[in-house]
Amino acid sequence: MGDVREGVIAGFVATTVLAVLFYGQLSMHYWPGVNFIDLLTKADGTPNSIAMAWVLHFIIGTAAWGGLFAVFSPHLPGPHWIRGIIFGLIAWLAMMVLFLPAAGMPVFAGGDANVIGVTLAYHLIFGFVLGEVYDLLLRYTPSEVDENA
Repeated sequence: MGDVREGVIAGFVATTVLAVLFYGQLSMHYWPGVNFIDLLTKADGTPNSIAMAWVLHFIIGTAAWGGLFAVFSPHLPGPHWIRGIIFGLIAWLAMMVLFLPAAGMPVFAGGDANVIGVTLAYHLIFGFVLGEVYDLLLRYTPSEVDENA
């Protein structure tokens, strides 16, 4: 098992990068049909508030995905950036199969190429940043875990 504290920190950094990219996308009106925050407000069991959706987005990216990455990273092949991309792909698949139906959309967005492509790109960027930051934290902060041993 990897160092969960570093995974959570890396998850926060990667989620912040995505939030900036996503905010830019919305501000420039690119791909208006791809709005994670809107989907979070529509998902079953989530509050119908944009502010709460942003908080939930950060909790999921930071605690859930960051922590899980730390747990599964030692079992994935390649350098950390590759591990991150693989993990991002897994997170994207979970979004396509589990989250979209909870938000009232069909699995794989019913074949909507914009939703599929943009969310895949976001998740791959998230995974890359997650893996690289996690690797930097493991290298340059004191840790009880040596994942590369």
